[in-house]
Amino acid sequence: MTASTDHLRAHPLLAILRGVPAAHVVPLGEALLAGGVRSLEVTFTDADAAAKIEALRAALPVEVLVGAGTVTTRKRAAAARAAGASFLVTPHVAPEVIAFGVGHDLSVVCGATTATEMAQALDQGCAFIKLFPAGPLGPDYLRALLGPYPDLEVFAVGGVGLDNAADYLAAGALGLGIGGALTTLDWRDPDLGAATRLARAFCDLIAAARGGAA
Repeated sequence: MTASTDHLRAHPLLAILRGVPAAHVVPLGEALLAGGVRSLEVTFTDADAAAKIEALRAALPVEVLVGAGTVTTRKRAAAARAAGASFLVTPHVAPEVIAFGVGHDLSVVCGATTATEMAQALDQGCAFIKLFPAGPLGPDYLRALLGPYPDLEVFAVGGVGLDNAADYLAAGALGLGIGGALTTLDWRDPDLGAATRLARAFCDLIAAARGGAA
C-alpha cells in the first residue's frame, strides 16, 4: 500500500492535463486546486510532459499529487518518476509499467476494458482500474462488471463529463478521470475561473455520491 494509493482513494477526481501549453500548466493547476482537485495527471502524449510534471510539483503544495498519464513503456515510467510523479496511469495493461510502479512504490491506474484485462492488471499489482474508454461503454457496462467483481476500484475515464459523471458514480465508479471536459480552454485568453468552477462541480458530484460534503 503506497501513500499515493490512499491519496487517490481520498481524492478520486483525476484532472487530466493533455495539450496544455507549458506557460499555462501551473496557472491551470492552481485554478484546479482552488476548485478542490488534489490529483493531477500530465499525459506523456505531450513531448514536454516531464518538464510539466516538474513545474507542477515545484509550484503546488504537497497535498496535491501529480501523476503521469499515457505511460506505455518503462522508459516513460522512469522519466515520470524522475520528474516527481507520484502515480502512473496507463491506457492499457502494460506489464513493464506495472512492474516499475510496484517496484518503486508508485500506484498504477491501469487502463482496461474487459474483465480479463482487469484481472490481469490486478494480478500484476495494480491498485486501480481505469475503465477506458468509459464513454462508449456506458455506466451499465461498469455496473455489470462490478456484479462479479464488487471489490474493483475503478476510475471511469474517456468521454465522461458533467452530463454523465453522476451515472458512472452511481454505477459504482470510485472516481473519474476528466480531461477535455475540464481542462480544454481558449489558451489565447484562458478563463481559469471557469476551470475552478468546473472542478468544484465534479468534486461536488463525487462528494454527493459518497454521501458527504465536498
